Amino acid sequence: MKLAAPIALILASMTCLATAQEEVKPNPVAVDGPQVSISAKGDDVRSVLYELFRQSGHNFVLDAGVRWVLYLHLEEVTFQEALDIVVQNAEIGYEVKGGVYYIGKNRPKPQAKPTSAKPNPTPTRPENTGQPETPAKGRVSDEALQKHLTTRYSVTPIRKVFEEFSRQTGVKIEVGESVPDYKLDAFLIDTSLKYALDVICDAAKLKWSKTDRGTILIEKAG
Repeated sequence: MKLAAPIALILASMTCLATAQEEVKPNPVAVDGPQVSISAKGDDVRSVLYELFRQSGHNFVLDAGVRWVLYLHLEEVTFQEALDIVVQNAEIGYEVKGGVYYIGKNRPKPQAKPTSAKPNPTPTRPENTGQPETPAKGRVSDEALQKHLTTRYSVTPIRKVFEEFSRQTGVKIEVGESVPDYKLDAFLIDTSLKYALDVICDAAKLKWSKTDRGTILIEKAG
């Protein structure tokens, strides 16, 4: 009978110790959705979105006509963070219905977080004036051909594409009457004018040359 009290005290102490251990046990860190890792070096946004949703296990539907070139590397970020980055850079939006993400050009776009500074989407290069330059004489310099441009056109008249080249670089481009009214995709990200001319002319079977008027002339090859 004298041992009853010490035994009761030992049991009570063990119970308190177990309770204390349960109370100090840390809770698991809450993660806002699954972690994903995606990379793109000039890949189309459709491929990037497919890989993002494949890793996350979410369902999505992409509107027809969505096309955009992306350069990015995201390592171990949440699905939501990755999705917001991709759609903001591709200038598209999304909405969720019944657990399915519907993504497209006319969908609601995510709002930028107030704490993050909004970068200038089209940085102005010192050499670009926005107006085609037409020297009184002489040919377009090699320096002018190294001016950079960016275009994201899908099924666009070729003359409009060359007009955009002129607008961004300040180099006047003349398109000859022999050039057919082609429509083409022109996804060129921060490339030189020379590279852009080579790519477009090669794809459309055209040729370009410098004129004595200080312009670039586009003609049909052959």
